[in-house]
Amino acid sequence: METQLYSSSDAPVGAMNEPTYVRIKRAIIRDLFASVLRPGTHITIDMLTSRYKVSHMPVREALRQLEGEGVIFSHAHKGFRIAEISDAYIRNIYDIRIGIESLLARRAVENGDEEGLTALEAIHEVFLKSLDSSDRLEATRVNIQFHNRLYLMADNLEALQMLEGRTLVVRTFGSALSGYREADRPLVAAEHQAIVDAIRARDAVASGQAVFDHVTAARERLVERLFEEKIVVPSS
Repeated sequence: METQLYSSSDAPVGAMNEPTYVRIKRAIIRDLFASVLRPGTHITIDMLTSRYKVSHMPVREALRQLEGEGVIFSHAHKGFRIAEISDAYIRNIYDIRIGIESLLARRAVENGDEEGLTALEAIHEVFLKSLDSSDRLEATRVNIQFHNRLYLMADNLEALQMLEGRTLVVRTFGSALSGYREADRPLVAAEHQAIVDAIRARDAVASGQAVFDHVTAARERLVERLFEEKIVVPSS
């Protein structure tokens, strides 16, 4: 039996210049958290176009990407089925992130300039202040800016595009958890500081290691919270 998706007034949100399929992809993940979509749920393109008030094309592209990332499975002539998100899936995505981001951090030292470093340090200062903001999601938004600025310094567009395809799901998970836990805030601040210090010292090895340590720790914090919220299932 198909699960009915009721119309929502909450349009998929994102940057104004963000492609529609990316916003739809983000909205589907958010609906997983809201239990509108559950593991095993059968969905069709028509159901999603009706819910998100968009045409078939962006929905089809969002589903294609989610299928490639293991979030959904397609069935010939029968639509799609939502997969169960396991801790192994999260860890595998982070393994990809760790490898690419560590490399980009090293390249940021090699290819970055003083202007880029100054911009990174400025974002870091904003991030430290945002950790005390009453808006619990402010720090997560600035965190994305920090990482984007860092990896832009690497001057590797192809790696950035590959990374983006593997970070949207886990970043949406993080946003759905309403920001950083109180106990995690000083840990994340210290990890970011280590990255900035390594970049400022022009130490490519230390920069790569600092990002490796940071993303690895972020993975463990996220998996722990997803278990707490019963959003992921243990790997068999």
